[in-house]
Amino acid sequence: MGTFTLGRVRDVEVKLHPSFGLVFLYVFFQWGTDASGLAGIVAVLFGLLLVGLVFACVLLHELGHSFMAMHFGVRVHDVTLSVIGGVARTEHVPSRPSTEVLIALAGPAMNVAVMVALAPVILLYGVTHGLASGGEYVDLALGVSVGSLLVWLFYANALMVLFNMLPAFPLDGGRVLRAVLTLVVGRETGTRTAVLVGQALAVALAIVSLVWLQNPAAVLIAVFIVVMAQAEGRAVRLEGAMRRLRVGQFALWDMGGIAPHQPLAYALRGGPRDLAVTDRGRVVGMLWRHDVLHELHGGSRLTVADVMDPDVVTATVDESVYDVQHRMNRLNRWAIPVTEDGQYRGIFTADRFVHVYHHLAPFPLAARRMTDLAASFRQGVRAWTR
Repeated sequence: MGTFTLGRVRDVEVKLHPSFGLVFLYVFFQWGTDASGLAGIVAVLFGLLLVGLVFACVLLHELGHSFMAMHFGVRVHDVTLSVIGGVARTEHVPSRPSTEVLIALAGPAMNVAVMVALAPVILLYGVTHGLASGGEYVDLALGVSVGSLLVWLFYANALMVLFNMLPAFPLDGGRVLRAVLTLVVGRETGTRTAVLVGQALAVALAIVSLVWLQNPAAVLIAVFIVVMAQAEGRAVRLEGAMRRLRVGQFALWDMGGIAPHQPLAYALRGGPRDLAVTDRGRVVGMLWRHDVLHELHGGSRLTVADVMDPDVVTATVDESVYDVQHRMNRLNRWAIPVTEDGQYRGIFTADRFVHVYHHLAPFPLAARRMTDLAASFRQGVRAWTR
């Protein structure tokens, strides 16, 4: 289902999933069915305010992940809020376990910060209203008042911390577990183990919810954990496969590129495309097709050297497809020349990456992150060519 953009926070796009509309039904049945008239309206407004503030805390949680990821140079596509919570979509998961741990803990840390800020306010409210015991503070949650709102917000943030720190991948605790396991058994084996632990805990949660708690909502959360853990595990295996593939295997030979002294019109032989500019076998620049088409529109007699981009970035034949793709994405390059011992050996384009990706990942859900990487090429090149 499509999402709606709410705005941006420090270059992070915040989106709302249509399923969020179910929250309003929940508020009505939770607060609007026990009272009528003015009391019922007040209760519903209280519920809407409470749920709105809870989801604001969910957004803070996801922004915590996002800002920490951006601190380590990881691009964040967006944060999406839905009826089951929030998801921050990052370009990739850092390969360093320590970085992954910091990003995973940044979300719960935001909730802890909210709890620390709320605690003195709740205590002050209790003192001014004559509350003398912990039980009386707990009883605040049963009413509809400012104190109830504060206590519920405290409980909600505490629950977010406890739930997200469960060692159930892909929850934050599961990511910490995966990072620790990576240090011992490697990234792919660590991910596979974390996925199995997460799915086992999700199944246990579903059983407890059905047999003892009789809470179908918890079952839906368990199903979500199982599905997402499986998808994340497959995505990491795909990343591992991309890291093992050498870019030299997929570079396209384009007749050795084009010489800088040749007429610009010569670049259109075989159709408009991005070309490496070479001199005696060495890459000296890139000729981008949109520049060629723009300059030839008026019948220009320019040479390749007049139009080429001298700020060339190359890859070697032994670099991995995954690393080269990330470099292209970071630099907004649609194509990159591939060299061997300084000599031009071909060109690797985003189309080649997408071809490799589809060969390795025929199932879209199993490779969501790889889909994001492929799509980011097209997003980047659209912005770059404007």
